[in-house]
Amino acid sequence: MHPGETYNQSRQVFSLSEITESIARMFGKYYTSPYWIRAEISKLNYYPASGHCFPDLVEKQEGKVKAQLRSIIWRDDLFRISQKFEEVTKEPLREGIAIMFQAYVKFTSEHGLSLQIIDIEPLYTLGEMARAKLATIERLKKEGIFNQNKQVPLPLLLKRLAIISAETSKGYNDLLVTLNNNQWGYKFITRLFPALLQGDAAVESLRKQLVKIRSEIDSFDVVLIIRGGGDEVGLACYDHYDLAQEVSLFPIPVITGIGHSTNETVVEMVACVNKITPTDVAHFILGTFRAFDDRLLLAQQLLLSGASGIINSETAFFNELVLAFQQAGKLFVDEEHETLAQMAQAIRESVNIAVFNHRIALSRYETAVALHPDQLLSDRSNILENIAKMLVFHNRHMLSKQLTFVDGIEQRVRLLDPVNVLKRGFTITRYHGKSISRNFKPEPGSVIETETVDEKLISVFTERKLK
Repeated sequence: MHPGETYNQSRQVFSLSEITESIARMFGKYYTSPYWIRAEISKLNYYPASGHCFPDLVEKQEGKVKAQLRSIIWRDDLFRISQKFEEVTKEPLREGIAIMFQAYVKFTSEHGLSLQIIDIEPLYTLGEMARAKLATIERLKKEGIFNQNKQVPLPLLLKRLAIISAETSKGYNDLLVTLNNNQWGYKFITRLFPALLQGDAAVESLRKQLVKIRSEIDSFDVVLIIRGGGDEVGLACYDHYDLAQEVSLFPIPVITGIGHSTNETVVEMVACVNKITPTDVAHFILGTFRAFDDRLLLAQQLLLSGASGIINSETAFFNELVLAFQQAGKLFVDEEHETLAQMAQAIRESVNIAVFNHRIALSRYETAVALHPDQLLSDRSNILENIAKMLVFHNRHMLSKQLTFVDGIEQRVRLLDPVNVLKRGFTITRYHGKSISRNFKPEPGSVIETETVDEKLISVFTERKLK
């Protein structure tokens, strides 16, 4: 049929092209100027072969689609718009972001109704991203979990590392090179959990790996989220609530090294430790080992110093004790020698007196014998026998008592002999061949000789510590 011809003379019928061309003429008449419009990109529909892009645009209200329309960005406009958009927002044009754009309302017979986008205002998108980021921060704070991962204590040594990154990431390679080639020879146990690091799918990819690490949490000391190279494009996923919540609630410390110095993301804010680059993360981990080494070295020095002080103090005290024993032993021996000498003198004097008295008695007996020999001899013989018996008993008793006393003194003297003292576990410490007294104050570097029952020990004095 031809345009305008009737069908059965009862109705007028138009071809589809007639209708579309009529609509196109109407749009060409009333929609001559471009409009600024707000919408969300639900699907990008980019075709690399032609370089053109056909985004599907939607407007949502309470999660429901209120309006939707297809749009067109021609290749030359797309290059210009994308470059400007990334410079301002640090994000590529992608699905799921809100944009404010300038477009012509077009209607053609071939493509139907669409919006021809000629410009996009990146500041609007940047504001929407900032608003979403702020909403994520406020929600985490309201739920009381914003600082939860920061409160997880860091282990003294971060040795077992769960690393979330891409295997081909430059930042991941920089981290391993810095850790494995450290000059102190520290060794680390690393395990890569590969994930997407940017784009819409990155949130779920990163969360999936965090959940996997959580299932074997006892195998790791810390989680590292590494994204390298210093590229600041594609960071919006790190402001997403779901990913930030997973990091903030993680049971072991999370350290981020996303590789940029500005525009801190929410994930970096809630992580236990945030470093700018993966290399900074590696240096931080090595720093924990260096700090632990320094603590061990300080403890070793304090232990050696304290032990040396205690040994020197106890050695000085023991030397004073040995000297006191020696002086007391010598004094005791001298006193006992004097006592024995006095006793010997007393015995000699007693014997001399007894002999003198018996000589007088014998002289008398001699005279009496001359006068009354028989009777006197008989009487005096009995007396002499009794006296002899008494003298023998008295001398034996006195000698036994004195021998016992002398044996006791000898035993005490032997106990105080320095050699026997050494055999009981004591030592003698001398300085220049002389025993050390209580007031001995050696200078640092003095050489001290300590004698035991079996050997001599040479010590160098370093410190004196008063008790």
